[in-house]
Amino acid sequence: MFSSSIASVALLTSLLGLPGLSVPVVLPDAPEIPNITADRWIVFDADADVVLASWNADEQAAMASVTKVMTAILVVENADLNDKVTIPSFATDTRGSTAGLVTGEVWTVGDLLIAMLVRSGNDAALTLGYHVGGESISAFVDMMNAKASTFGMDSTSFANPNGLDHDDHYSTARDLLTLIIESQNYPDIKRIGSIKIVSMPGPNGQSRTFTNTNRLLGTYPGVVGLKTGDTPRADKVLLGVTERAGRTIYSVVMHSDDHFADTRELVDWAYSTYSTTDRLLRVFYSEEGGGATLNPPLELSESHEQRLRALPTLDDGKWRTSSIVDLPKAESIGRWIREALPSVVGGA
Repeated sequence: MFSSSIASVALLTSLLGLPGLSVPVVLPDAPEIPNITADRWIVFDADADVVLASWNADEQAAMASVTKVMTAILVVENADLNDKVTIPSFATDTRGSTAGLVTGEVWTVGDLLIAMLVRSGNDAALTLGYHVGGESISAFVDMMNAKASTFGMDSTSFANPNGLDHDDHYSTARDLLTLIIESQNYPDIKRIGSIKIVSMPGPNGQSRTFTNTNRLLGTYPGVVGLKTGDTPRADKVLLGVTERAGRTIYSVVMHSDDHFADTRELVDWAYSTYSTTDRLLRVFYSEEGGGATLNPPLELSESHEQRLRALPTLDDGKWRTSSIVDLPKAESIGRWIREALPSVVGGA
């Protein structure tokens, strides 16, 4: 046991660049980013509040049906989910993906939100926009652009509630990340966006079954939302929300050949950005407001340090180096090293 403990301490000091090393330890900021087909993308650590990586994130492009997230936000803000809405004829004549609505049917706002976000029904989006816009799609579009301005989505322009291609309908990966972040403040949108399959009322007493267009739901660990898109001009687009291992990752891919595969690659990479080394380093980065910190000869970027501070501390019983050696939890290790090596570790 004694020799194992010495080996563990040696490993720790080696990782931290403490005395005994002839050169500083230089840690990479993150593992190598994978190549994906999307030509605009961004991946964000919601817990650390930091962009992990991005590519062409400020270039404008068509956004397709992820538009419906903004439509949903305005509907939730301005209508009661139990309100009854009659389906207008122009909505059932729309092209693209539909929920199969029938002119003259009466639906609740809540059911139309499900038809729009789960099935990605353009007919449902138009019906909701018409209802909330005071029977004016143009007025609703004005509301969308005003809300985008409020959110700080300055590189975004909306021309319709459903995302069909239009010269004045575009966004950027960074702005769509903002849209994800804002959408998470609406419990109804989060709940509906996570529905995998649902049965809805249909004409003549029949029912409709809607399967979420986001095929990652229920198949990729931790995916809980949010919205897909696919048009000729936009190609494939996906706004992703993944919750796994105590971390929440938001992802945006635009102009993709395979938005599901690209999102999996980016999210897998995002979850690899915390390593065992990060766990060891975590105890030396104080919480906001103070605490003892270490100033080791490590070259960490500001974003890496920010992620380390956001990394949850380990609970009792979860810090183990092997089945033989039962070291104290991380915070105790930090205190032990500060006491043993006062010349290296500074106190607050």
